[in-house]
Order: sequence, then C-alpha cells, then structure tokens
Amino acid sequence: MAVFEVESWLVAEGKQEKHDDAIRRWFKWVNGHRELFKEWKSVRYFVKTVAGEESNRHFIMWEYDSLTDYEDYKARRSNYEGPYEEYKKNDPYYTDVFNHSSMRLEFWKDMDRDLWIEEG
Repeated sequence: MAVFEVESWLVAEGKQEKHDDAIRRWFKWVNGHRELFKEWKSVRYFVKTVAGEESNRHFIMWEYDSLTDYEDYKARRSNYEGPYEEYKKNDPYYTDVFNHSSMRLEFWKDMDRDLWIEEG
C-alpha cells in the first residue's frame, strides 16, 4: 500500500521569487539525479488557494510504494553523506525561503485505490 509524505510551508516574507527559483532548481537537480531517489514513486508540488488563512500554503507530496521504502531512503540519506551532500546544497529547506515555524509534515496512506477514478 502506497504512503505519501506531505510537507507543507508558507514562503518567508518577501522571498516569493527566490523561493520559486529554489523550488524549480531543486526539481531540476532531483530529475538530473533520479538514481539517488529510486524509492520515490512520484513527487508532486501544490499551492493551496481560496483557503482563508491556509491560502498560499505550499505542499510537496512524495509517493512511496511502502513505509519500508520511505524508511530505506531516509536512512540512506540521513547524514547527507556522499552524493547526498550535493543534494543538501540544492534543498530549499536549507535556505531562507521557508517560514520554518509554519512547516508541517504528514503521512497519508491510500485507501480503496481500486475505486479511484484516474485517466489512463
């Protein structure tokens, strides 16, 4: 059963353009180094709109086939050693573009996927 790691945040005051550039740079870097992220089934990026106080909350959702895949990836990357040292340099989390006090981390699991309506 798939699990989803969902991280959300608000952009730091006055940092929207720098934030957007950092996110795009991160996605490009990850796409160029997919061998480091074999457990990631998918990665999606969203911004919540028309949501009152929650408007403009940004979300990245990582999909893994299992919690074991998530744990394996996190263990391998835990100290940012080897190729993950370069990853950390490209991770927007370690810049000043996030309001860190607004960050949230959730885990979701899919339910009744056989009932989902998807194209393709």
